Amino acid sequence: MFTTAEQRAIDQLSTESGRLAVVAADQRTKLVEALQAAGLESRMDFMRAYKLDLVSALAPAAPAMLLDPEIALPHVTDAGALPAHTGLLVSLERSGSRRTPDGLRSAELLPGVGADGVRRLGGTGAKLLLRLRADREDADGDNAAVLREAVADCAAHHLLLVVEALVYRLDDEDEAGYQAARGDLIREAALLAESCGARYLKLEYPGDEQACRRVTDTLSVPWALLSAGVDHETFMVQLRAALAAGAAGFIAGRSIWKESVAMRGEERRAFLGGKARRRLDQLLAIAG
Repeated sequence: MFTTAEQRAIDQLSTESGRLAVVAADQRTKLVEALQAAGLESRMDFMRAYKLDLVSALAPAAPAMLLDPEIALPHVTDAGALPAHTGLLVSLERSGSRRTPDGLRSAELLPGVGADGVRRLGGTGAKLLLRLRADREDADGDNAAVLREAVADCAAHHLLLVVEALVYRLDDEDEAGYQAARGDLIREAALLAESCGARYLKLEYPGDEQACRRVTDTLSVPWALLSAGVDHETFMVQLRAALAAGAAGFIAGRSIWKESVAMRGEERRAFLGGKARRRLDQLLAIAG
């Protein structure tokens, strides 16, 4: 299924037992929102200092990090914070999404990055985030076109691409109805992404172990569980269920480090090197 280069990249992003294990720290828009909500500055130098602290604390223990080319990169690598043994996924998409006239959300690729830019930044692989509603869009839609472009670009450069497919509630949709359908929407979004060429997926928790099994059984490609900002204890429960149902690993961010966004200086570094590091260790122990 995977080329030699892609399989080598997967190995570099995984634990010794072969489970994908990535700390996500590519947040941009959400980082700005979180800093502002905490009454802190969101200037570029402040955000770069934050990401440098985060990577310095967690990258030595992480098989891999997921970082962005707008704030974190190449700043953290140039500062020597990313160890040689730690793999690197690089985001390809603009942060946020464009609203279409029919209420859907359309992804956009960052200009000047692409597979070649990931290689220039020292990336092991690329990550593309899409917000999908497979009940309202198909393989001829805007997101599918963006995905096929990224798939072709990465294939031409022999670069692993991990596709993150997120679902969301539409403006004309009531919350109860959305929540009832969410597990199926996650599975259908994954299928749509796979049909457009995705060969490794990053997915939300679809509800329980049985729903995770349906995702695994439906797909012919591996998938890793994302944390979606849930608390750490909840994510550990979700990860155990997902792995038992065939998930290939995890890509987790805010469940590990989110409280640190509201901290400064030594308090922040102490949290990241202490509690956040212990959380990562727990996830790695679950992954095995």
